[in-house]
Amino acid sequence: MPKVVDHDAKREEIALNATKIFLEHGYKNIGMRQLCEQLGMSKSAVYHYFKSKDELFLAATEAIVNFDAIVLESRPSVTEASLEQKIENFLLIFRQIAPRFFQEIKLVMDYIDVIGLENIADDPCMYTANQKYLTMLTNYVSTSHSDELFTLMLGLLNHQLMVGKDLEDEYIVTQVQHCLN
Repeated sequence: MPKVVDHDAKREEIALNATKIFLEHGYKNIGMRQLCEQLGMSKSAVYHYFKSKDELFLAATEAIVNFDAIVLESRPSVTEASLEQKIENFLLIFRQIAPRFFQEIKLVMDYIDVIGLENIADDPCMYTANQKYLTMLTNYVSTSHSDELFTLMLGLLNHQLMVGKDLEDEYIVTQVQHCLN
């Protein structure tokens, strides 16, 4: 009897595994053959789920953002949350992204080097990541300050990277409070 495969679940699994590979090798330094080898799959098997490297990269982008969103599933939404809970939601998102932020920034810069600075605004991967994080911040932290909070988050992640150690929660909380007031 043939094996029944949940197409959507398998696609999600491949995309999440591809995320790790892209983070390790970058975008321009790995081709589909190497991606398939790293995934432990044949090219035809991967092409069954994704038409191209670009499509796989977009799916990987969506998969990692969706993975990050899981941390908020049991948290109160912005309409139900107290100020303290909204700040906790921000911290959860921040702490979810922080461990891989350096690799992600390298990957983003590598990707931008391929697509060109002039194409960032119209690129589906860049748009997807930005919109999904903005939506998380809108739904769990603030409906009216999500753009500022996204800027703050990226700034804090860069700040943490530049000082070479984790920022104290108290410092992050103070910055978020300033933004929300």
